[in-house]
Amino acid sequence: MKLLLENWRKHLEENQEIWYHGGKIEGGLGPLYLSGDEALSSMHGEIYSFTISPNAKWLNLSKIQMGPLALISMDSVGFSSDKINKIKDSGYDVVWDSEDFDKGYEQIFVVNPNVLAMVKEG
Repeated sequence: MKLLLENWRKHLEENQEIWYHGGKIEGGLGPLYLSGDEALSSMHGEIYSFTISPNAKWLNLSKIQMGPLALISMDSVGFSSDKINKIKDSGYDVVWDSEDFDKGYEQIFVVNPNVLAMVKEG
């Protein structure tokens, strides 16, 4: 059983999706927007590539109808430390919106950068 779990973890790590951030990252890694589109991200300057831990907890904003997280949108989450803290306090690491993805806007916001592993810098 232990070998099966180890092999499964290795499989997950090898097949993780790559996410991109365009723009300068200075100092320590903080909360940031990522895109699945490398070319789009590169339009913003330097490009950084990341994988996200398979253990990260994802919040789908399309599924939130009521409560303190209901007024959060993908457009505003990255510009409000109060919203970032509400999401962190609720135990989530990554925010996304399935309705946006269905429309082709594949963007996520990582509130907990500890779930990121850098693949490529610059």
